[in-house]
Amino acid sequence: MHDELPSISSLRAFVTAAETLSFKEAAARLHLSASAVSRQVMGLEELLDTRLFLRGNPGIELTPAGARYLETAARVLRELRAARDELRSEVREGSLRVSALESFSARWLVPRLSDFIAAHPAIELRIEATLRYADFDRDPVDVAIRFGTGPWADLHSEPIVDLDVFPVCSPELRDGPEPIRSLRDLANHPWIYVSQVPDAWNEWVQATDGAPAHGSRAIEYDHVGIALSAAESGQGVALSARLLCSAEIEDGRLCTPFDAKVRSEQTYHLVCRPESLDDPRIVAFRDWLVSTPD
Repeated sequence: MHDELPSISSLRAFVTAAETLSFKEAAARLHLSASAVSRQVMGLEELLDTRLFLRGNPGIELTPAGARYLETAARVLRELRAARDELRSEVREGSLRVSALESFSARWLVPRLSDFIAAHPAIELRIEATLRYADFDRDPVDVAIRFGTGPWADLHSEPIVDLDVFPVCSPELRDGPEPIRSLRDLANHPWIYVSQVPDAWNEWVQATDGAPAHGSRAIEYDHVGIALSAAESGQGVALSARLLCSAEIEDGRLCTPFDAKVRSEQTYHLVCRPESLDDPRIVAFRDWLVSTPD
């Protein structure tokens, strides 16, 4: 149809690829595959009957037509975001919508929220515990807690805690038939992995003198809480941080067989739209997050 308009997803793919001059980098920012971004851009070129990029090896370049179209496409996306934010302002002014990873919500955020509520009774918190990242372009969210190294495209992000990781296991495993007394003893036991951070053990090994390269076998779970439960039940040794397992350590359900902490390159970040940095609700939430003990 001659009056067919491009989809928002194809415009986002085009603008992000144009800003990075890389389908791979655009895919990382949009949490898509590079082939998906390429297909969306090709669909847009078909719709416009115009080539927007010159494909090289390696890299891509904007054509003159692509450079002109970028100005319009970027402006349209900005205006749509502004209109969306204006409509969202109809939500009650005192509410703060927070999207936080389930592990962080259950093990750190929720147990401490009463302190924030007491200090800021006028702010109504709406917490969404999730396993996926909130999409600030589509989801009704003011601020998010993400795990990684950051930054994330078009968003403000800042680390809210330094994360030291270390091995944990059940006291029974530590003191069992094959006790864990030194780093080399880890080789005799299964290592428990979390699929969202598959390189955690490898990074810990590389940063720890004398650590074995691997355990007797690997066990993988897709959730931090389940991985810690597996360690608690004696299935093997997991990597964790005090922020995530302090209750289990204090109760004696988990233990640290030795002191071998490594500062993680990945940690929890507060993420929001750059234009929201002066929002007093977000300022209050951010200040509380960074000042609250682990």
